[in-house]
Amino acid sequence: MRATARQNASAADQRAYARRPTSRKVYLVSGRDTLRCALIDVAEGGARIRLLGTPLPEGDLYLVDTRVRRIHLARSVWQSDREAGLQFVESDTLDRPGGGVEGAAEAALLFARRRARQAAALEAEL
Repeated sequence: MRATARQNASAADQRAYARRPTSRKVYLVSGRDTLRCALIDVAEGGARIRLLGTPLPEGDLYLVDTRVRRIHLARSVWQSDREAGLQFVESDTLDRPGGGVEGAAEAALLFARRRARQAAALEAEL
């Protein structure tokens, strides 16, 4: 049992960002799917979520946290039966409050469109 505690402490020491435990509802958007999840802990660079009976979708993942008005483009770095670890690729402030599944899906769509416009503008400059 002590070895496990030491291993956990060692893993925590190697993290790039300190985790902050929390317990709140967030939404995970991927394509046309919007899932309700529970945020377990969050750091500047990622989050651990509890999946509420649904497997993690494939493709781009957008974590929408309406309580703190943030949206994160994320990628899955690990997954178990009930939880997943996400690494944030890019984050932004939500333009407007958008609650529920529909609000989360709209926020993800707007964020994806903004990223596409920025990428097109950068490519045009080259």
